[in-house]
Amino acid sequence: MPQWGGGEKCGICAKTVYAQEKIEAGSVAFHKQCFKCSVCNMTLNRQNYAQADKVVFCKKHYQSQVVAKNSQIVS
Repeated sequence: MPQWGGGEKCGICAKTVYAQEKIEAGSVAFHKQCFKCSVCNMTLNRQNYAQADKVVFCKKHYQSQVVAKNSQIVS
């Protein structure tokens, strides 16, 4: 039985993403207007984003939020 109004959901706003407004990163679909750094809200594209645990960042904030924190972990 088909489900109407379905389709992929945006990784940010959780609303349906249609083909003309879709950008895909790390097998997660986003609206182009939602695809922004989770820290500074900079608009991202496939060339200037980084992703950790399905959260997207600009490359600057990926370094400060993800890489820096991971390098502080002591075994």
